[in-house]
Amino acid sequence: MMAQSYKLIVALLAAFACYCDCALPDKAVSVVGSRKLATAHDCNGAIAFSALGAQPKPEGSTSKLAFRNVLADKGVGWSKDSGEFTCFCPGLYQFSFAGSGTPATRLSLKKKLSNSEEWTTIVSTGPGGGANFAITDMDIGDQAAVWLEAGELLPDVKTSSFSLFRLAKK
Repeated sequence: MMAQSYKLIVALLAAFACYCDCALPDKAVSVVGSRKLATAHDCNGAIAFSALGAQPKPEGSTSKLAFRNVLADKGVGWSKDSGEFTCFCPGLYQFSFAGSGTPATRLSLKKKLSNSEEWTTIVSTGPGGGANFAITDMDIGDQAAVWLEAGELLPDVKTSSFSLFRLAKK
């Protein structure tokens, strides 16, 4: 009778252990170069990135800049391949960017609201490039990116950067 009780207890403990193991979430997946949906857990921690080396564009082209090197990437939403930050965790964000190039070079930080196709300029550099920053509210689905508006970037990786961090949650 005692042996059967122990077997029953062991069987129940084994079943409980299997049940608990099934309830564990999958490990986090890297977001560099991809977009993924954020969970409440993703929005609790730091959201920040810093990248260097904007891909030089041909003279006269206007386009979003992708970046070659990532110094830091914490949280969700950043894609170095597209150069876009997509907000999955609403809040107040600080963006900064820099770049230098030909005398005609002009960079802009642009934002696209969720469910919109239009990119709106937030802040730009002067002729020849430069640096600038902005603090702006971001809601779920909003996007931001640095654009080359005119001119040509220098090919040196250390002459261009794009960084972001969340200052406060909404």
